[in-house]
Amino acid sequence: MKTIFHFGSSILFLFFTLDVCAQSAQVNWLDSSAPDLSTGVSFGVPWAEGKLQKDTKLSLVDGKGQGVAVQSWALAYWPDGSLKWTGEAISAEAGLAGPLKIVAGEPAAAKSGVKVDQTNDAITIDTGAIVCRISKSGSALIDSISIGDKKIASNGKLVCTLEDRSEYETKRITREEDFASKIDSVTVEQSGPVRAVVKVTGKHQSTTTDRAWLPFVVRFYFFAGLDSIKVVHTFIFDGDQEKDFIKGLGIRFDVPMRQQFQNRHVRLAGETGMFAEPLQIISGRRLPSRDLYQQQVAGKQVPDAGQSQTRGNFAGMAVWDAYKLVQITPDGYTIEKRTNPKSTWVRSAGGTRALGTAFVGDTSGGLSISMKNFWQEAPTEIEIEKGSTDSAELTLWLWSPDSPAMDMRHYDVKGHGLEMAYEDWQPGFSYATGVARTNEITLRAFNEVPANEELLKLAKETGKTSRLVCSPEYFHSIPVFGIWSLPDRSNPAKVAIEDQLDKAITFYQGQIEQRRWYGFWDFGDVMHTYDAGRHEWRYDLGGFAWANTELEPNLWLWYSFLRSGRADIFRMAEAMTRQTQEVDVYHLGKFAGLGSRHNVVHWGDGAKELRISQALLKRPYYYLTTDERTGDLMNEVIDADEKLVDVDPMREIEQPTKYPTHARFGPDWLAACANWYTAWERTGDVKYRDRIITGMKCLAAMPHKLFSGPSYGYDPKTKMLYQIHNQVDVPTLAALMGGPELCFEMNPVINLPEWNDAWLNYCRYLQAPPEEQRPAIGGAVTNAHNPTFAKMTAYAAHALNDPKLAARAWDELLDRRAAGRFDSKRIDNADVPAPIDEIPFVSTNDTSQWSLNAIELLELVGKDIPNQAPSTQEGN
Repeated sequence: MKTIFHFGSSILFLFFTLDVCAQSAQVNWLDSSAPDLSTGVSFGVPWAEGKLQKDTKLSLVDGKGQGVAVQSWALAYWPDGSLKWTGEAISAEAGLAGPLKIVAGEPAAAKSGVKVDQTNDAITIDTGAIVCRISKSGSALIDSISIGDKKIASNGKLVCTLEDRSEYETKRITREEDFASKIDSVTVEQSGPVRAVVKVTGKHQSTTTDRAWLPFVVRFYFFAGLDSIKVVHTFIFDGDQEKDFIKGLGIRFDVPMRQQFQNRHVRLAGETGMFAEPLQIISGRRLPSRDLYQQQVAGKQVPDAGQSQTRGNFAGMAVWDAYKLVQITPDGYTIEKRTNPKSTWVRSAGGTRALGTAFVGDTSGGLSISMKNFWQEAPTEIEIEKGSTDSAELTLWLWSPDSPAMDMRHYDVKGHGLEMAYEDWQPGFSYATGVARTNEITLRAFNEVPANEELLKLAKETGKTSRLVCSPEYFHSIPVFGIWSLPDRSNPAKVAIEDQLDKAITFYQGQIEQRRWYGFWDFGDVMHTYDAGRHEWRYDLGGFAWANTELEPNLWLWYSFLRSGRADIFRMAEAMTRQTQEVDVYHLGKFAGLGSRHNVVHWGDGAKELRISQALLKRPYYYLTTDERTGDLMNEVIDADEKLVDVDPMREIEQPTKYPTHARFGPDWLAACANWYTAWERTGDVKYRDRIITGMKCLAAMPHKLFSGPSYGYDPKTKMLYQIHNQVDVPTLAALMGGPELCFEMNPVINLPEWNDAWLNYCRYLQAPPEEQRPAIGGAVTNAHNPTFAKMTAYAAHALNDPKLAARAWDELLDRRAAGRFDSKRIDNADVPAPIDEIPFVSTNDTSQWSLNAIELLELVGKDIPNQAPSTQEGN
């Protein structure tokens, strides 16, 4: 089949693709193997325009043609109202082999569907394996989890300890205050038959005062026939960063303990297996039976202490009331236990990187809890207390109370200037109020003590999250997410490019580990610029530290995944998306809807902009996984352009005008377009499309089209842009912050001729020689022969079928460093604390943009590539 995109009245793109006429799609496991245990899986599938109407029912069949129960819903629509993306959910049995095929038709019925009942007080969800009661008020989000008539856990609530440092500087005094969740709202977002989703919002309420803070959003996911619950937990920091330090932040459950001490058990996941103990061991000087002891260690029922054959052996043995696994850093954890709060902790075990899973219960049942990215987001902790009472407490600490308290302050009390430190610091703007963090947790109920092998599988499954995805070829055939290529090694130049693309990914994967880019607020992000003099990234130098999405590393990773299908790249992109869309963006307060530019502290820079918060960066993760939290975040920014009135992006450069604020063509207006485009495709509401068209017409009518000045007057109420500079200017940022990727996808869909002409004019002349610029745009602009903008030239070359422009595009990309751009060298000497790999002049700006350009050029002008890439020159 041919996929055709229109450019005005002329054909812009003509690609040969797979046959997408049929109403079917194939998915397979991201890791190429089925999950080791039954698990709930949610995933997204794209569909060609016009091929799947919104009322079409979908079914899922396995490789043997057997139906698998599936639940489907709409995620996005094409302009004609047909489905663009659907969400799918299944309860995948252990060993369910791929590939699976989604076809039009009546879905198979779930063997045991999810049932949801509501009253004024609570929501009850029955999966067929467990029954969970979710409260609509109070502190307990989960009132109870039961198997049959047996209650496994209760009183599931969020907990927090505040360390108030109001008097710390003057008196060295701190004050602690405990908080627990208080529910504001509970919403059933989906109610089966395969999957049910319940959203709970609220704040953390003090147990001793009237203070309520730290808003939370928690979603619970239930799947038919499964005894596990997936939890997506988000909290938003809204305190005073100068005095409100979080000492501990977690989620806690009460677990009934019905059996005698010797039949109560704790399991804590280490690195490769389980730390497993009974609370009271029957081993001692007089062991009645070695087999009996082995049964106990395995979690099997052993006789009560009152029975004569065992009384003398263990009735007086110590009972261990509490256990904790503390992961203070990504490189070390300890396990300790104690008999009571008045006695010392005893070191039990230790290691490097714990998997983040624990179980507590007795031989009649218990609860496990698991956290994704447990060691990566250290300091974390799992704590079990009151094991010797009738109700044990199981707490997963997202921030460990055994670590120093969470410090949200900026790294300095003054700024250090753009000229040297590249830091756009402004008083009152290094502000943490409104940043957030999201974590994924899995709960599982057991009616016995689970085998260590079963818990280990659970820990590993939580860590990786089994995913179903379409093939790169299918994604490419729709197409989705604009213009990108499949890997191509058909000539030496293409081989050189593909090699460098692979090396870029490998290098950054190594840097994450070598540089320990881990931690609660940091994991997922990467650094901005390297300092070869110190053999270190500029982690401490103003705006050169954390990248914070600058020049779109998110898109680089997502395109790299789409074209390769590699699980390791998916998880890099997933971690970056989770981090940057929460930590780098404000979700409440005076900067709500905006994000922070790159800095030593993620929220430290004074530039608060739409480019960081834009939906373009979130769309791949949302559509591939159906993640509802990411959907919330895309909704958050639909009207974020209105915030530009309060936080003018040009306030330090431009004088006020008669218009409400300023906006640059890019990244400001293009970022707003990404938000509106996403809202349009998700809702089908044309008012969002019309907002985009309003701006398109304004810019296309400017005297120099998209070269009509560095910024424009902007009215968020009307979405109108106004010329305020009578000059020719080059808007380079419009080509750097996701604007091309958005327009490559958006322009053919909206298909406004005057805008298409203006965009083509921009692409064609952005790096053209001055003698071509003057007659075309009314003047000459200075713009280096830069690989960063090669995709713009390539777009024009493809649109105009111009081999000379195609040659220029390749000449721009394949500079003298192209063949060895990401070749690293090993540093292992006295100048570094540990061996590292180094690319002396690397920056994430360059890595992201060069990689995106290479991926896009291979699609746009791949047929025009030189046969041989330039060789790496000495010293480059």
